[in-house]
Amino acid sequence: MYNKLLIAIDLNDLKSAKYVVDTCLALTEHNPDAVYRVVTIIEPVDDSFIAAFLPKNFDKSVVEEANKALHEFTKANFPEGSKVQHIVAHGTIYEEINRIAEEKSVDLIVMLASSKPEAKGLSSNTVKVARNTDKPVLILR
Repeated sequence: MYNKLLIAIDLNDLKSAKYVVDTCLALTEHNPDAVYRVVTIIEPVDDSFIAAFLPKNFDKSVVEEANKALHEFTKANFPEGSKVQHIVAHGTIYEEINRIAEEKSVDLIVMLASSKPEAKGLSSNTVKVARNTDKPVLILR
């Protein structure tokens, strides 16, 4: 039985994010001790040309907005009383998911095969998460 789930979602695709959450809720339906660590990752703007035109604290304000959106999403999609931890990370997607999974000692990582709904295979981030972790990974299509 899984008690501590790391749920990786993309706030740009709330329909898919809801699908991931619904799957996790079904997995833990009879487990009142389940803890859901819901993570969304903000990738840094690496292009120095674009970064030169952005405000000084752009990344910080994006993280704050993502945190607000993540709280709204979980409030709407988890039953009241669920043990939900909100995590907004800033960095490379697969590195942050693996770091958080290790740091939080999760029992299962749950994520989509790809953030692109029409994709036929696995995204590079999904492959790298699975390749670089010792945690079980549930990959959803």
